[in-house]
Amino acid sequence: MKNFLSILLACFCFIKINAQDKFSLGIKVGQNFSNVNSVAVDHNTASYHAGVNLHFGLTDKIGIAPELILSQTKLETNPSITTVLGNNSLQPETYHLNYLSIPLLLELKPVKSFSIQAGPQYSILLDQKKDGVGNAAMAFKNGEFAFVGGAKLDLGGFFLYGRYIVGLQNINELQDQTKWRTTQWQLGVGMSLLKF
Repeated sequence: MKNFLSILLACFCFIKINAQDKFSLGIKVGQNFSNVNSVAVDHNTASYHAGVNLHFGLTDKIGIAPELILSQTKLETNPSITTVLGNNSLQPETYHLNYLSIPLLLELKPVKSFSIQAGPQYSILLDQKKDGVGNAAMAFKNGEFAFVGGAKLDLGGFFLYGRYIVGLQNINELQDQTKWRTTQWQLGVGMSLLKF
């Protein structure tokens, strides 16, 4: 345990020394376009995300960018016309899955104002709701690992970004054998609050 703490402290000191004048804190907000395969839902349903992002510069070209994001995955079912005709009580339903997402991204800067980002993300399911009869409890797992890849354009105190997120695990909590995996596009804008 002492060795682990020593290594952790050395890594923190190394990052701190190399990150002088290369730290930034910002806020971000944007649009999600989500899809879950093997679920009878409309593809790429729009929802939102908002959060904070940090940047620790290791060199002029390489940095680490952890984030905390409140993100919603919205799924709108689209029953077939035969299902609707067979039972008039069936209506399209909308599921809202609210996550706290924690991506840890490696940021490469090939040119001054443009960055490429990639890395793992873990999302904790905070809440799941369903519009319509019943609720969505126990339908979706409590967390999800994913891989994130995207780019960021720095516009001085503001930045634009786009990224693609691929779920790496099944989020289906039901007893059937169907595997539900998410994919999501994120587009948004952010503002740098601190830079030093």
